[in-house]
Amino acid sequence: MPKDKNADKRFEYNLKISEKERETEELQLEERQTVQTFENFEEIMMQSFREIQEIEADINKRSHIQNAFSETEQKKRYFSQLISNQKEELSQEYKKKKQMLEDERETLEKERDNLAWD
Repeated sequence: MPKDKNADKRFEYNLKISEKERETEELQLEERQTVQTFENFEEIMMQSFREIQEIEADINKRSHIQNAFSETEQKKRYFSQLISNQKEELSQEYKKKKQMLEDERETLEKERDNLAWD
């Protein structure tokens, strides 16, 4: 029985496709880890802001100041919005990279599938 002339090429394409799939899996893991790091950081910062606000409230109470202006609340909102924006940008970048890997994998599959079976 004659050997398929394109078997080696098909094998090479399969290796490249597997590599793209591995890269995609690694990227997804990296994304999950990065998101978790962002969320941990945000949690720590929000806890710090709450503690500062409690200190401010105690100071205001001792000073008998009612409804004192709090820069801390504004900074907390700004920081929260900043983190939210960064997480969204990060998500978009991961989405672009995953799509690029998917497109490359699909191209390799099409090229492999177009090889003649001799």
